[in-house]
Amino acid sequence: MKILFDHQLFYDVYGGASKYFAMMINSLPQGSWDTTTLLACNEYVRAMHLFRYFPKYFRGQARLLEHINRPYTSHILSRQKFDVFHQTNFGTYYGNSLGNKPLVITYHDANMSTYSPRPDIVELQNQSLRRADAIIAVSNNTKKDLLTLFPFVDEKKVHVIYHGIEKIHDKPKHIKDITNNPYILYVGLRAEYKNFHRFIKAFAILSKSHPNLRLICTSMPFTTTELAKFKELKIEDKVIHVSASEELMKQLYAEALFFIYPSIYEGFGMPILEAWETRCPVCLSDTSCFPEIAGDAGLYFNPKDIDDMTAKIKLLTEDDNLRQQLISKGCSRVNLFTWQKCANEHYKIYESLV
Repeated sequence: MKILFDHQLFYDVYGGASKYFAMMINSLPQGSWDTTTLLACNEYVRAMHLFRYFPKYFRGQARLLEHINRPYTSHILSRQKFDVFHQTNFGTYYGNSLGNKPLVITYHDANMSTYSPRPDIVELQNQSLRRADAIIAVSNNTKKDLLTLFPFVDEKKVHVIYHGIEKIHDKPKHIKDITNNPYILYVGLRAEYKNFHRFIKAFAILSKSHPNLRLICTSMPFTTTELAKFKELKIEDKVIHVSASEELMKQLYAEALFFIYPSIYEGFGMPILEAWETRCPVCLSDTSCFPEIAGDAGLYFNPKDIDDMTAKIKLLTEDDNLRQQLISKGCSRVNLFTWQKCANEHYKIYESLV
């Protein structure tokens, strides 16, 4: 059996969705898969030597690679020398070249339909979901959202498969001095649904009684609007931005007081697993997929209640015993999530379609 993966998500340098595909593909049986990606610019692909990687980044790179990869994908599909096609993103750009071969799609979250509306993307999702023979949902909560938003989808086609996490066998190395102060770690983008705007208000309240406490944020640099808000809240000297590599991220998790995840909505929440694997306590919203994924290995708060959020981050900042309890529970629960288990469950679905 040969599973074919297309090129679409491998233009992302980083990102949870491309990481899922790279890690899952790398855990499939050797020789069981192929790709239509002539050239990728994805760091996970590069690190695992999965397939050809464009060595330098430049403006307009993704557009150029699309002009190279898309015709090649249609060509490979038309040759029909595969058994199952797992499309890494949405849309039926390949036209009739897929023929009657089974199509698998992964549905990561409902953001494009809800919190970050993109009708154009939703239309592409609509096209792919109608054509799909099997649909992977990354959590039961995401499956519920999918069936609500796309009621034409046959529930029997939807399979819930959790992400995994790479095992860390040694304590993360200290590779860079960031701050000598205790800090809370915030990871990822700061869009509206990420609820960062409420969290910094809670952090500002806590910082009045804990002046040495710092907040480290990764991902994109702060905007002028964010910097102005920090100044308004009198925390401009307490919030630190770090552009972090994969290795530095491990250090940041390992040395943090705890990881904060205040999102209103997520499809799965891979940073939860990343925190657990580095022995970092997790403090997170009580909504969306979080209770399903984190179980009893996190301290929860109402993400729309700043007072509740403040109380919980204060509790976790001050209570070392609670942090140790959450570390212990996280270290146990993280073992439920492996890329090999994820790949095995995918492979069973591929086999069922042939």
